[in-house]
This record gives sequence, C-alpha cells and structure tokens, in this order.
Amino acid sequence: MAVTQELINDIKKQLEGLSPEEQQKKLEEILSKLPPEDREALIGKQECPFCLMIQGKIPVKTVYEDDKVLAILDINPATKGHTLLFPKVHAQFLPQLDDDMTAHIFKVANKLSDALFQSLNATGTNILVSNGQGAGQVSPHILINIIPRYDNDNVSFRWNPLKVDETELDELQKKINEKTKEIKIKKSEEKIVINTAPEKSESNFLDELPIP
Repeated sequence: MAVTQELINDIKKQLEGLSPEEQQKKLEEILSKLPPEDREALIGKQECPFCLMIQGKIPVKTVYEDDKVLAILDINPATKGHTLLFPKVHAQFLPQLDDDMTAHIFKVANKLSDALFQSLNATGTNILVSNGQGAGQVSPHILINIIPRYDNDNVSFRWNPLKVDETELDELQKKINEKTKEIKIKKSEEKIVINTAPEKSESNFLDELPIP
C-alpha cells in the first residue's frame, strides 16, 4: 500500500465527527494496520527511544542481544531483574511483526524466563505484552516484559472474573472463529541458546530515562 490522496481522504473521513480522544484512538487503530513506511510518510519519522537504544545512542543494561532482538533491564522495574525484550526492527504493535520475528522473540522470551529463574532464584515469572492503548501500552515500540516473581513481592495481575452465559460464549466463539480460520502457521526449526550478553556503556542518564 502507498500513501495516496485517496488514502488520506479516507482517513479524514473516518475521523470526522469524533471527539479529540476518539480521533486519537481511531488514528492509532488506522496507523497500526499500515506498513512502517506508510506510517512514517503520514506522521513523520519519530525518535523512538528503543530504536536509539538499539543504535547504541542511549546506554542500557543489556542481558541478551542477537541480530533480531535486544533485552535490557528495566530501570523502573516491577521486581528486581525485570527485563524488557524488544525487536530491533521498529514496530509499535505486535501484529506488525512478521511470523518469523514473532516466533523468534517469544522463543527468546521463554529462554530469558528460564535464565531469570536460575540466576535470581525466582519462584515464578510473568511474560507480559501490553499490545495497544486499551491494554495499557504507553511505549512507541512493542515490548515483552519478563518479570521475575518472588514471595511477597507485592506485584499483582489479578482481575474480577465476569459472568458469561453459554449463549454469549457461543457468539464470542463464532466471531473469533471467523478470523482464526484464516490463521496459517509455518513451522520453524530455529533454536535459541542464551550466552553471555555483550556489554554496553553505562551512564547516570539511565536514572533519568523513563521506560514503561
């Protein structure tokens, strides 16, 4: 898809009559479905802090790195050892990653989870992705949070269960199945082995950098 006047007019039409908050939410939804080059053409190149980290322009505490992903310690962690894993290609939302990258990043997340268990004597881990504004995402770059859990760490991911009857469950199943029947997964034989992470420079600037 290319950025044409027709596309711009279509976006404007979809935003007409909406409140500023609704326009922002709708625009983010529209942009999330566009290729990165089209998003850049529409809103300009953004200085993503995570892309700057990948380029070595912002110092970080690296715990794993390969040619596709980077994993660093969160400077505002939920618990000690809270790790942020993200792709080196810029993407704001998870569905913007191709299947190979998605498979790779979750394989690495699984290996990092095991590394945190072993190195920090964690009693559990949470592997968390906030994908989209409605899910609490505030970062311009898709992140996977790998959070080591300890006894009495005061971190909670509980929610109040809803009551859903059988009819509504059937309707939900039908709606979801309309999309899931289009899913095609190709097999991958890629293997991930976690080695000692390469070092990056350190700086007091870490204390000033907010990372969600």
